[in-house]
Amino acid sequence: MLTLALQSCSSVRNLSEGVPNPMTPEQSRAQVVSAAREIATTLGLKGVSAHFSRDSCNDQAVAPFRGVVGIAYDHAPTLEASRAEIQQMIATLKQHGWGGPGDFRTHASAVSKQGVTAVFDPYSPVQNSGGSITIYGECRDMTTKANTLPEPVPQDQLA
Repeated sequence: MLTLALQSCSSVRNLSEGVPNPMTPEQSRAQVVSAAREIATTLGLKGVSAHFSRDSCNDQAVAPFRGVVGIAYDHAPTLEASRAEIQQMIATLKQHGWGGPGDFRTHASAVSKQGVTAVFDPYSPVQNSGGSITIYGECRDMTTKANTLPEPVPQDQLA
């Protein structure tokens, strides 16, 4: 009886926090690393490196958190070529089950699949920045207590 009462309290707490099916920190990491691997292999990206972090899904830096993977790759050398490259990448991913970003809001090109959103940042030689893909997981990690600094994702987890 006590177990049922505790489970009920936990369920009510999770629902009241807006997260009916919370993830563990390990699950939130696996979600975005798996998506990064799928994107890197599907697109045949060269010179890939990635980093993982956890970010709060609100301005108060409290739960829920999401996993985030940033992918750097050998991108096209100009802004125009990078934009065209990204459009081709998006078309390829859509052929492999990715769709529009749903309710994820961004001004950049983006695709989503199974609760994960990939946002594409074109390379800008003027600013010497961009040429990256950022993968955002679902806001379902209720265990993490703070944003984390980026840590490298081992190469064998991206291939």
